[in-house]
This record gives sequence, C-alpha cells and structure tokens, in this order.
Amino acid sequence: MEKLIVFGSDKCPDCPPALEELDRKNISYEFVNITDSIPNLKRFLIIRDSNTKFEKIKNNGSVGIPCFYKDGDVFFNIEEIL
Repeated sequence: MEKLIVFGSDKCPDCPPALEELDRKNISYEFVNITDSIPNLKRFLIIRDSNTKFEKIKNNGSVGIPCFYKDGDVFFNIEEIL
C-alpha cells in the first residue's frame, strides 16, 4: 500500500484546512506543494492530465487541488481515503 500523497499549494485556500483534517485524523501523508518547484508541478500534471477524474475540474477552469493520491487512484474528498 502506497503512502498518501497530497498535491496542493500553500497559495490555495482549500489546502491548509485539508491538511489540518488529515493531521486531526492522524493520517500520514506526503505533501507536494505544486507551486514550490517545477518538478513538483510536473509530478502533479502527469497525474492530472492522464486521469479522467480531472475532466470536469479542468473544464470548470480549476486546477484540482487539494488532490489526494493513493495506490494509483485520485480522490478529492478526505472521506474517500479512509
């Protein structure tokens, strides 16, 4: 089982509350700040641009963060990963 990866940004207002929720639930994760570096952004875009779960998000002009990635699957709701 892979470790939970959270793709997000410190510039996104939705990301800090999501991380706080994971911390409250004692869920271990790796946070990848996509606005920290080009490699981090590319790592996220490879997943985003190859996963149909992002289609509606992209069509709405959104980025798709926070994004929870575990075991090769993408989730947008913390409850889905529990």
